[in-house]
Amino acid sequence: MLAPVLGHGAAYARSILRNRQDAEDAVQQAALRGLERFDSFDPTRPFKGWWFAILRNCCIDVLRVRKAAKAESLEDYEPADTSTAEIAGWEQLSMAMDQLSQEHREILRLRYFAGLSYQEMAVALAIAPGTVMSRLHLARKALAARTSTEEQ
Repeated sequence: MLAPVLGHGAAYARSILRNRQDAEDAVQQAALRGLERFDSFDPTRPFKGWWFAILRNCCIDVLRVRKAAKAESLEDYEPADTSTAEIAGWEQLSMAMDQLSQEHREILRLRYFAGLSYQEMAVALAIAPGTVMSRLHLARKALAARTSTEEQ
């Protein structure tokens, strides 16, 4: 059960931190914090949402420590064994994501890098599930508009 969650956690952390080692450190730190605070977990709520809220906070801590002025872009995301076309796609995605609001970037990361459900995203972001659906819809539209503009 934990292996898929940690795997998605690494991809999610890497999408935020854009550095493999920092992402691995954040996942490890989140695992430690989760163990330390496991008594605060509410079993009536999704575990993944609780876990990704902890991981998100650990990533924010890493960003604060290294004081990354441009920490919100994906430009240094390192997809493994990629072709030139795939790299160009990541660059296009990075530029489009940089143009989105912080709320839209975060909801897209949780959905597509972390693989969270609507309920899990609601827990991770401490917002209502209806807000998750609305925000995700608007974020997808904004991202589509940015990527179609760049293709022209």
